[in-house]
Amino acid sequence: MCGIAGLYYFSEKNSLLNSTAITEALKHRGPDYQNNFKFKNCVLFHARLSVLDLSTKSNQPFLNENNTKALCYNGEIFNYKTLSAALSELKTNGDAEVLFKLFETERLNCLNKLNGFFAFSFYDSLSDEFTLVRDRYGVKPLYYYSDKNKLAFASELKPLMQLIEPQEINANALYSYLRLNYCSGKETIFKNVYRLLPGQCLQIKNKQISIVNWYEIPKTDSTAKTISELLSDAVKIRLNADVPVGSFLSGGLDSSIISALAKQHHNDIHTFSLGFADEPFFDETHYAELVAKHIQSEHYVFKLKNNDLLENINPFLNSIDEPFADSSAFNVYVLSKYTKQYVKVALSGDGADELFMGYNKHKAEFLSGNFFYNTILPLVSPLLNLLPQSRNSGFSNKSRQLKRFSDAVGLNPEERYKNWACVSDSQEVKQLLHLHYTKNTFANLFTESFSQNNFNPVNYADLKIVLADDMLVKADRMSMQHGLEIRNPFLDYRVVEFALNLPMEQKISKAGQKLILKENFKHLLPPEIFNRPKKGFELPLWKWLNKELKNNIEEKWLSKKIIEEQQFFNYGAVQKLKEELFSNNPGDSPAKVWALIVFQNWYNNFNTFIKK
Repeated sequence: MCGIAGLYYFSEKNSLLNSTAITEALKHRGPDYQNNFKFKNCVLFHARLSVLDLSTKSNQPFLNENNTKALCYNGEIFNYKTLSAALSELKTNGDAEVLFKLFETERLNCLNKLNGFFAFSFYDSLSDEFTLVRDRYGVKPLYYYSDKNKLAFASELKPLMQLIEPQEINANALYSYLRLNYCSGKETIFKNVYRLLPGQCLQIKNKQISIVNWYEIPKTDSTAKTISELLSDAVKIRLNADVPVGSFLSGGLDSSIISALAKQHHNDIHTFSLGFADEPFFDETHYAELVAKHIQSEHYVFKLKNNDLLENINPFLNSIDEPFADSSAFNVYVLSKYTKQYVKVALSGDGADELFMGYNKHKAEFLSGNFFYNTILPLVSPLLNLLPQSRNSGFSNKSRQLKRFSDAVGLNPEERYKNWACVSDSQEVKQLLHLHYTKNTFANLFTESFSQNNFNPVNYADLKIVLADDMLVKADRMSMQHGLEIRNPFLDYRVVEFALNLPMEQKISKAGQKLILKENFKHLLPPEIFNRPKKGFELPLWKWLNKELKNNIEEKWLSKKIIEEQQFFNYGAVQKLKEELFSNNPGDSPAKVWALIVFQNWYNNFNTFIKK
C-alpha cells in the first residue's frame, strides 16, 4: 500500500517541480520510503508502505535494469506468488516485480489475472507509452489532470494540485457533494481534475490520450462454487504479509464473519473495535467482545470519551483530501490510529452491505412493494411530522426512517433510490448553494445503473456509487493517514461476481437481509449477532455539534461573516440549518451541517490551489 504521483509531458521539456512538497503530501500513505525518478519527459513519485518483501529491492518506482521502463504502484496483488511461478529471474519476493514483469510483456491482457486492489502507472520510455490503471471496484484511488502540455496524476488531490496550476471549484460537483455528503463519479471538486473510474485504464500513445474500460462485471453462474468457499479463500490470501495482520471487529455481521474466518486461517489473529464510553446508544463494543470471546481472538477495545473528540477533530478534518462528510469517517480515522500501534494490516467487512442487501434502504426498497407500506403509510405521513426525528435514540431514529420512507415510496425506482441515497434533497441544496450549477453531473451518476439490464439496479448503483465513492474512500483515506493498510475480502472479484449474479431472494426476503451470509456462516458466530438490529458505524454527531463543537460552528466555520465573504452559500439557508441543529428535533440537520463544516475546513486547507 502506497502513494503515487507523477507527470507525463507531451514535449521533452521538464518544468520545475517542488519535489519535496509532493513527497510530503504523499508521505502519510507511504511512511517507510519515498523516492522519485525522472525520465526526459516523465517524472514519477512514490511513497512506500512496506507490507510484502520489506527489503529495499522492492522500493519504487520499480525499474528494469537499464532504467527504460518504470512501475509506480499502490496496492496489493494477493495471488502474486501463483503468478510468479510463470516468471523467470525474479530478484525480489514481493508483488511489485511480478506486476512489473506481467505488465511489461502482456500490458492490459494481464489485468484480469490479478486478484487484488491497485492503482498504478507504467511508463515505457522506448516506445514513449504511458499507462494509468485502476482496480475493478475502486478500492485504491487515482486522480488525473491533463492539458496541452502535460498529464498529471496522484493518489490524492493534494499531491496532484502540487503538480498543476490552481483550478476553479466545480459547482456541479459541489451540488452532488451537498446531496450525497461525498463527491462521486468522474468529476471532482476541482474543474478539469478527474477520477479514473473503477475498472478503467488511461493510455497515452503517440501523444494521444484514450480511456478504456478494462473490466466489466460478467454475467456468470453462481452455482459453481459456494459463498463459504469463496469468502474463506478471499480471507486466507489476504492474511499473507511480511508484517502483523489483524481484523476490524465492530460486532456487526460482516466484520464478525471476516474475523471468524481469519481466526480459522491464522490462530493468533488480533481483533480491534471502537466504542464510545460516554454514549451507550452509539456503543456496540459488547457485541464485538461477544464475538471475540466466541472465536477466541486477542481483542482490543478502544473507548472514546467526548474529550477525545477535541484531541482528534482538527487532525481528522485536516486529513480530508476532497470534501467528504460521511461522519463515520471519524470513527475509522481513530480506529486506524489506535490499531496501527499493533498491526500494519487490518481486514474489514467493507462491501457486504452493498453486495448482499444489508442497508436500511434495501429493506425499504423491498417493502415498497407491500400494500400497507406503499398505500397506507403515506396517508399517515403528516402525523410523522409531529414526532421527534433524529439519530440520537431508537424511537426518534425510527420515526425519522419512517418519514423518509413515506416521502419516497411512491416515486419511480430510480428517484426512490436517489431519495434514500441522499442526505439533502434538490430543493434544500437549491436554497443553500449560491453558485451557478447544473444537475447533470449528479443525475448521470444514477442513470447508468438504472438503464443497464444485467444486474439489479440498486445493487449495481451501490457498487458504482456508494461503495466506490463513500465506503472505500472512507476506508482508504482514513487508514492511510496512519500508514495502515485495510484489506476487504468481500471485494475479492470472485465474491463480487458471485454476489452480483445471485437471485435477489437469496439476499433479501420477508425473512430478513443478507440471507445467504446468515445461512452459510451461522455456525461460526454466536446467535446474538444474527438477531441484532442493523446499526451503522455512527457517532454522537448531534451532541458533539451542540456541545464541544458549537463555538467553532458559530465563530469559525459557519459565521455570517465567513459565509458572506466566500459567496458559496446563502447565509439564510445556513442559519436555518443551524437553528434546526440546535433544536430538540434536529432531523437530519447534523449530517447537513457537518457537510458544510467539512467543506469550510477543506476550503481553508486547499485555498492556495483554488483559482479565484
